[in-house]
Amino acid sequence: MSFATDIDMSQALEMMQSFMPDSLNQNADFMKMDKYPRTWQNLYDIQKAEGKAPTNQDSIKLMKKIFFKGNFDADKFKGFSVKSDPLTNEELSGVGAVMGKEASVMNNNAFDDWNGKALKIDMSKLQMSPADLEALLKGGETDGQTTKEDLDGILSMMDMDLKNKLVFDKKIKSVTGKHDWIKKVDNNTIEVNFSLKELMDKEHQFKDKDQLIVIETE
Repeated sequence: MSFATDIDMSQALEMMQSFMPDSLNQNADFMKMDKYPRTWQNLYDIQKAEGKAPTNQDSIKLMKKIFFKGNFDADKFKGFSVKSDPLTNEELSGVGAVMGKEASVMNNNAFDDWNGKALKIDMSKLQMSPADLEALLKGGETDGQTTKEDLDGILSMMDMDLKNKLVFDKKIKSVTGKHDWIKKVDNNTIEVNFSLKELMDKEHQFKDKDQLIVIETE
């Protein structure tokens, strides 16, 4: 199974620049556009250029199967995209460890229960707490000036669109369970699409909201 994720952060970034203190904006990892290549590059080459490449051979092998790029409108950073070559269950489980903070917003651990024939998606794993997002936006650091009330107010206005595509080598045989965020688009592809506001809104009204979705392939 392979995956592709597109995250549109343009609205969230505008909100950060408008309302967050300068000290927080300067420290925010996502504001550093130069870290994002404009064309697809594998994760190993990106981290090697930053002097952060691992020496573990399993990690290197996995990182060379994950591709990453930033998305720009002219010179304005809008978000990022990630895609992979086909991965085993063990490799899927290791994506979060090699991706770092970007994996937090991708929620990739919701898609790692893959045995080569069936994928189980636990929808509860797609949840992101305000603390998770705070650490993500701040690069894991605290500026000492931004209060919880400041962040709560900012987060209530921010939004991101997260689009996940899961592609199976074999045809999908069945999909058990229904959820508004999950859609079968063809015989080999499932999309999981949602927004940050939907993700964090505990009162969001769903038409279908089964917690466990099972996709079985032939």
